Amino acid sequence: MVHSKKPLLPDFKQNEQVVAIIRRHWFVLVRDILGLAVLYAIPFLIVPFVLTAIAQNPAVQIPGSAGLVLGSLWSLLLWNMLFAKWTDYYYDIWIITNQRIIDIDQKGFFHRDIATLFDLGHIQDVKTVLSGVVGNILNFGLLQVQTAAAHKEFFMSDIANPGKVEKIIRKTQHELYLQNQKNK
Repeated sequence: MVHSKKPLLPDFKQNEQVVAIIRRHWFVLVRDILGLAVLYAIPFLIVPFVLTAIAQNPAVQIPGSAGLVLGSLWSLLLWNMLFAKWTDYYYDIWIITNQRIIDIDQKGFFHRDIATLFDLGHIQDVKTVLSGVVGNILNFGLLQVQTAAAHKEFFMSDIANPGKVEKIIRKTQHELYLQNQKNK
């Protein structure tokens, strides 16, 4: 999704303006949530079979509170995983400014890497790839940016409207080029 609010980052250069904020497509979060919902349902599918097996074997004694404790721990684990997925989805962003592209990579709950990938003037090629039926229908995919620098390729997967983002990068790069030519 393309946003235009200026994030609170301490290292913005003078006259630097946010052109776009890029996040992964919402379907990625929904897919992860559905996976966790399936995991959440597993105990409800298994418990009837376990209870039947226990009822057939009177030698096995399991306290009634054991199921409650295990179910609570399972639910707590899955809620924690859900929150981790949402945090990773929400805080993993690329910020395109009128001078550079900034990558903010959330790693876990309490660690975030903020790095300038490259100045827009160093971009050689921008490529988008839509793959799969869902990616083509919902218009999300891979954005690949190639530079002349030591780290030659950067990519962000599962972004919404990669073609639109490519156009934004190319337009902003062209505007920077024209501004640099004007200042010479």
